[in-house]
Amino acid sequence: MAILCCVTVISRPLLGSIADHLQKLKLVMIALIFIDISADMGLNFIPPSTTDLTQSSVVCHRNVSYIFQFDPYACKKNSSFCDKCILSCDICQDDSGICLKNSLGHPETLKDGNFLNIPFECLEEAMPYCPKDKNATICNEKDSIKNSSKNPILQLCFLSIFTAIIYICNGSIVSLSDAACFNALGTRPELYGKQRLWGTIGWGSFALLAGYLNQILTGTSGKYNFSAGFYMLVLLLLTDLLVISKLKLKDVKASKNIFKDVGLLLVKPRIAIFILQVYFVGIFIGISRSYIFWYLRSLHASQLVLGCSSAVQCFLGELPFFFFAGWIISKIGHINTFTMSFVANGLKFLTYSFIKNPWLGLLIEFLQGPCFGTFYTAMTSYAKKIAPEGTEATVQGLASGTFEGLGVATGSLLGGYGFRTFGGRKTLFWTGIISFAFGVINSLINYIMIRNQSETREK
Repeated sequence: MAILCCVTVISRPLLGSIADHLQKLKLVMIALIFIDISADMGLNFIPPSTTDLTQSSVVCHRNVSYIFQFDPYACKKNSSFCDKCILSCDICQDDSGICLKNSLGHPETLKDGNFLNIPFECLEEAMPYCPKDKNATICNEKDSIKNSSKNPILQLCFLSIFTAIIYICNGSIVSLSDAACFNALGTRPELYGKQRLWGTIGWGSFALLAGYLNQILTGTSGKYNFSAGFYMLVLLLLTDLLVISKLKLKDVKASKNIFKDVGLLLVKPRIAIFILQVYFVGIFIGISRSYIFWYLRSLHASQLVLGCSSAVQCFLGELPFFFFAGWIISKIGHINTFTMSFVANGLKFLTYSFIKNPWLGLLIEFLQGPCFGTFYTAMTSYAKKIAPEGTEATVQGLASGTFEGLGVATGSLLGGYGFRTFGGRKTLFWTGIISFAFGVINSLINYIMIRNQSETREK
């Protein structure tokens, strides 16, 4: 995941510069969506693993030992699955010691209806048909599992390639759509947050719908079926194509040398600080995305708690802050909004490090608003503000690539090291302390820069 995030650091500004150079923002977005759809279907149609997964178990019934070879996925508590559950049955060699010593602790008979995932009815059906030659099979007291896959490297390659293509396309579509949104807003960039909140609504509602549809298709199978999610994504991307084709974007003056203009921008201290701020906030967001749920699971959180946590994040955290982001930024400024994100992340991590009841995490997730909602709006609007004419898509790609790419990737790696070395609670505690420290440092830098600007104006 870290590698895939880092790929977008290059792909986002590169594809943004192509859109700026060609002055074909809509065309580039449409092309990326078609490629995204192709990769999405490629993922869905990767052939399933040809894994020969069987389990052999010694079973004692009425003081006779049997060995069953069965498919653990097909064995359900339903006798209709018997023909798929038990693959073979043999009576063991005459050794009464097996029944007395078997590790399963049922020397006389099967007392329950589920023995090593084999329904009792299936065993009863199979036993009369077991070969009667007691010298045919030498039974082992322990279960044995055979697991061999064909072409696993080929499958992994397909998975990696298609996932990388999807990451590149999705990441670039996000940054290009930000550029298109600001283009459409014209002189009203403060309304961006009210546009972006619909992304949060879509994220929260359709993620829930995809999970529900996937579960319906999976049914009682032991293997998950994700086809519903893939097909739903294709439908939504086709809807995107329709929306993009109807966008009315204003023509902007093309930059004669995009990379030179952006390069000159990056050497300015204020812009370099902005890129660093985006990077460090990305680190904390990366840790939160990758490890908060993991931490909640360590507190024995149920799937319901995790689902509620996502809902609070989206609808009670991000949504109102996206809506009021323009007003907040107009009151405290972009840099102070970044400081607010550092402080909110610090408070979030510190609070998580002290809780023992996972349900309390729902209250903490209200902080997702200042952690991400107002920050993301400030990041994109500031990138729009500083971008030289004709480089808007490139600068948006640079900012989002630094945030979603380098920042989130670094956070994922550091969080993994912290959880493995120090444990979840200590990692979140010290992450919170460091985030608070960055907030203080950011506030001091902003104060110094404002003072220097005031002195320059006076001179």
